[in-house]
Amino acid sequence: MPADAAPHPSPAEPEVVPLTSAAQQESLWHDVLAPSFPAVELAPPDALRAGLDSGATTAYGVERDGRVVAGIVASWSPGPRVLLVDYLALAPDHRSGGLGGRLLDRSVAGWREELHPALVLAEVEHPAHHPAHDRHGDPAARLRFYSRHGGRVLALPYFQPGLAGPGSPRVPAMLLVDLATGPATSTVPASPVRGFLVEHLRECEGSLPDDDATRRLLEAASGDVVALVDPADESALAALPVGVLAGGGLYAPEPGSA
Repeated sequence: MPADAAPHPSPAEPEVVPLTSAAQQESLWHDVLAPSFPAVELAPPDALRAGLDSGATTAYGVERDGRVVAGIVASWSPGPRVLLVDYLALAPDHRSGGLGGRLLDRSVAGWREELHPALVLAEVEHPAHHPAHDRHGDPAARLRFYSRHGGRVLALPYFQPGLAGPGSPRVPAMLLVDLATGPATSTVPASPVRGFLVEHLRECEGSLPDDDATRRLLEAASGDVVALVDPADESALAALPVGVLAGGGLYAPEPGSA
């Protein structure tokens, strides 16, 4: 994050720092991410380190007493200029006091200054399809959190691709949340959304799949714009298309299969 992306924090505010060292990245994974996400949604630590080392992934966090207690990880799609927040989480003993909101706001401001993204997106489980979990949190609360920080949901039947290539499990009924467009806008251009989806699927699953779920997803982003929905509007949220999966669609298909 550039030094001028946001004011220097006061003593009462957390200092948001790039997580660049091996020790920081190890703490990020073990102390923050692993306790916060199901294994199917979480990239292994070696993949996280490889992405950070290559620059394809960027991470910021807050450290206290020599360990990372809050972290945000995002991946950059340079073609469509879309940044995807892969993970935003707090260590279990620091999930209060507004720390996550300050980390999100400062990180998004820094990325906008540094990268000038067309879109900043985040993945959230659809609360009607994913129940609250004692360890991994409440999707409804997570969606309310993003709503308080200006997030709005893209009207897409999104699913999380299989993170480990062909045959790996996908996560159905996910939502893509726009974080940086501004509250006065009801749509976003479809071109960067579709470009991001194509890049993201290829990166995760090894090739662009040609299965029903992928076709539905890309078709929803094939027009001029994609509609945005306020997640606080329960009726609008309930009317969104949902990336439900069944049978073989629950897994990233093998190349050449449909």
